[in-house]
Amino acid sequence: MKNKIWNETVKNNFNNASANYLSYSNIQKHFADKIVYFLKDLNIQKGEWIDLGSGTGLLADEIEKEFSTKNISRIDFSKKMLLQNKDSSKKILWDLNNGLPPSIRNCPLMTSNFCIHWLDNPEKIIRDWFNKLRSGGYLIISYPTINSFPEWKQTCLETNIEYSGLTFPVSKNIVKSFNSDEIFFSNKYLYIENFPDVYKLFRSIVNVGAQSTKCKRNKVCELKAIQKFWPKTATNSVNLTWEINIEILKKS
Repeated sequence: MKNKIWNETVKNNFNNASANYLSYSNIQKHFADKIVYFLKDLNIQKGEWIDLGSGTGLLADEIEKEFSTKNISRIDFSKKMLLQNKDSSKKILWDLNNGLPPSIRNCPLMTSNFCIHWLDNPEKIIRDWFNKLRSGGYLIISYPTINSFPEWKQTCLETNIEYSGLTFPVSKNIVKSFNSDEIFFSNKYLYIENFPDVYKLFRSIVNVGAQSTKCKRNKVCELKAIQKFWPKTATNSVNLTWEINIEILKKS
């Protein structure tokens, strides 16, 4: 029941952010571009290409710009996010916590950008995705790791305020069930966002529908303390550092 309530909360927040998502999703765009860059060097077989947790279609659209003959199938559990996709695109409304839609199997390529950390059991689900690839197929995922947001976590330690952000995956756990010859590529990247203050920082998270948390919301006095003690740059602004992992898995 708890997972069901949590998943509904996550879905509702993404639904509410759908109309303006593309205007604020700078980090998602950055890593969508990286995925497309890697795709250009892969010899991908003919067949259906799938984008899992596609949201508004940000990654799928970038792939189609580079591979103009492809029509990427887009899967997401947010109906309003899917409605932001091009009318001509193939869209499947589906909760990936329930595995893949029955029609998805034997694919040469699956991608997923900033999705798996929202799933109940990402390690198991990624293994299931991989198993549905055809031989020689690729699964490419990008996701924030547990090492993200060091400024936020340190500020909470110093002020004795509970960290209310999401707990991201441990990268070694994501791929622990895979053999070394199945891990085609794995690399971590730092991405730093800058904001005038923590209030705008937290607003940026809400703007993309990513504010869901299993912790209590911060009180006003706690937000003021976080603003006061968050490390400042030379211009008195604040940074938020992400660690993003990209994994390319290849099925033999």
